[in-house]
Amino acid sequence: FRGTMNGRLSLILLSSLVVAAACGSADPVPRNVAAHADTLAPVDPEQAVRRTVRVFGARIQTVPLLAPDSIAASRVQEAYGALVTPDLLSDWMARPTAAPGRRVSTSWPDRIEVQQVQPAGVDEYLVVGTLIFESSAPGRSTSRVATRPVRLHVRRTSDGTWRISVFEQPAGGVSPS
Repeated sequence: FRGTMNGRLSLILLSSLVVAAACGSADPVPRNVAAHADTLAPVDPEQAVRRTVRVFGARIQTVPLLAPDSIAASRVQEAYGALVTPDLLSDWMARPTAAPGRRVSTSWPDRIEVQQVQPAGVDEYLVVGTLIFESSAPGRSTSRVATRPVRLHVRRTSDGTWRISVFEQPAGGVSPS
């Protein structure tokens, strides 16, 4: 009886220490996870696809297509490498002017506004959106100056990430907003 009583007391003491340690934590989410919560991939596939397109759209302005091909190709890789499929990336790096990017200095592609996300197969979505161009005049804030429709195919790759496999813009100029 005495041996089992000591064992039970030890178990109760150990359990109490574990509970006390857990309850004593003021931050139930580890700080490193909370600090980077916005970088965690959403569980919902449509949310993950939308996020991929938003990040891609925000990076378009960082790719200077007027730069020499070697510089433009390097910026394409830096900006889009984690967001597009390897095939699309290698195509754009070989022909940087075929990639989306900043073509003039007076206005720039600022973002993609997603209008529609629809399944296009197993682990693939079609995204229809609008590429928004902005400009600013000295002493003024930025403003929308033009829009252009875009279509993207986003698919889940073998490593589980969502990547853009097709980026299409209709031929022709930018439409005034």
